[in-house]
Amino acid sequence: MLSFLPSCRVLQIERGGLGSVVVVADSRRGHARCPCCGATSRVVHSRYRRSPADLPALGHEVRVALLVRRFYCRQADCPKRTFAERFPGAVAPHARRTRRLTKALGRVGIALGGAAGVRLARGFGMPVSRDTLLRVIRALPLPAVEPPRVVGVDDWALRKGRTYGTILVDLERRRVLDLLADRSANTVAGWLCDHPGIAVVARDRSTEYARATTNGAGQATQVADRWHLLANTRQMLERWLFTTVHGRLRRLPPVHTGASAIVPRRTRAFPRPRAEGVASVASRERWLAVYTEVRRRHDAGETLLSIARSMGLARATVRKYVQAQSFPERALRAPGPSALAPFIPHLAARVAAGCENGMELWREVHVLGYPGRAKAVHLWLQQHRSVPAKTTPHRWRKGASTPSGRPPALLSPKRLAWALVKPAEARSDEEAAAVAQAEQDAETATVAGLARRFTALVRSACPAVETGQAAAGLDAWLTTAGSCGIAAVQTFAAGLQQDGAAVRAAFTLPWSSEQAEGQINRLKLLKRQMYGRASLDLLRRRTLLAA
Repeated sequence: MLSFLPSCRVLQIERGGLGSVVVVADSRRGHARCPCCGATSRVVHSRYRRSPADLPALGHEVRVALLVRRFYCRQADCPKRTFAERFPGAVAPHARRTRRLTKALGRVGIALGGAAGVRLARGFGMPVSRDTLLRVIRALPLPAVEPPRVVGVDDWALRKGRTYGTILVDLERRRVLDLLADRSANTVAGWLCDHPGIAVVARDRSTEYARATTNGAGQATQVADRWHLLANTRQMLERWLFTTVHGRLRRLPPVHTGASAIVPRRTRAFPRPRAEGVASVASRERWLAVYTEVRRRHDAGETLLSIARSMGLARATVRKYVQAQSFPERALRAPGPSALAPFIPHLAARVAAGCENGMELWREVHVLGYPGRAKAVHLWLQQHRSVPAKTTPHRWRKGASTPSGRPPALLSPKRLAWALVKPAEARSDEEAAAVAQAEQDAETATVAGLARRFTALVRSACPAVETGQAAAGLDAWLTTAGSCGIAAVQTFAAGLQQDGAAVRAAFTLPWSSEQAEGQINRLKLLKRQMYGRASLDLLRRRTLLAA
């Protein structure tokens, strides 16, 4: 156990301070080689002691008291007159820790980073500072990689919403190849030019990555990621619903689908205070003025980017207002479940039996386990009374509402887009009811049918499908979508047609950027371990070394 230092001899083991162990050792050789001229010398000039730290033993810190000799160099043309002997297998020159301790600390730093790595290392008897641990990581050599043939490209956020980089993954060997500082076409094309053997590039539908692949690896086959094709379809549906037809769909009558498993719930929120109503109206007026100004500037010929910069708006907001046929009203969100929800069937049965006393109903549900106050029961009862309460002021009696079977609010554009592209057997009862209500509109039925047809094509795409059959199905869809007369669908189909080679390759080749998404997930974990403060160099090293 004690013959652990290569080319060294253990002389003595001592007890150090604070429960540490000191191992006294010296060199086994009787000579040394000059590091400058390479000549061998046996003439000792002097001796001194080095004290590098070593791996812990039996839970104790270990420090090596290494007796070092300084030799004379007798070569006349050598600039060195004396030199210290080296221990290449045990400790590096001028190092404060042995090579194997440095290697162990590097593994800890790669796995946990600076602060967390320091805490773990100290618990194992390897005390080190955070800066030293980071220096150890930066000093480790990067692993050698074989020339890649199939590469996945995707972007990742160094600072979400502000700074983005590019990750490149070897899809055959399932490892990260490199992290780039940005996601521009020139940077990615430069990296691809440095790796001329690339035959396939899997990417999302970014035009920057398409241009980078064309410029840097023109011989490679580009493959559009199938997940991004499905995501782009849903995003097209969501934008079209929000800017065009959602307000019209909310006014359609509900369709009874025969589903009986819909959970009873409130169909509208409880009455809001007057101050909240005034604030809501004022907010709508402000956004209506913004919408009017954006449309005026766009009609005057200003670009979307200049409007966004001058008005301090996001480009997505400007684009949404320009594409909208009318001011996009805020969707009425259906209220979520409340503490009273489990007791609504009991309350509804009691009201149907003729009991409309709020305090009596509250006492009943309180006995059944309702933890809330009577106010919520009164507010619920206020919307389900058959006649106004005796204490209701006369000015409000005329507008008292008595509906108890009000239909649920239509799903939001985001949830409705998900429901429209889902297969019928995968929809919940609520989603089935919303789809049936929305598809009473002929335009919505057409768009939803085209979206489901395209998603079915993508989901069924695999290498086993014949190239001609897959291309024929896609071409037929593009022809139908391009002549449907709906601007949103036609624009989406034109984008697919523009990226046609990569989209067709997605239907016939097995490659996708799925692995890149998984590596980005690991990259996020490494970044968050360092509290989001890691520089690109450190994050790149940890990612490549952890691969």
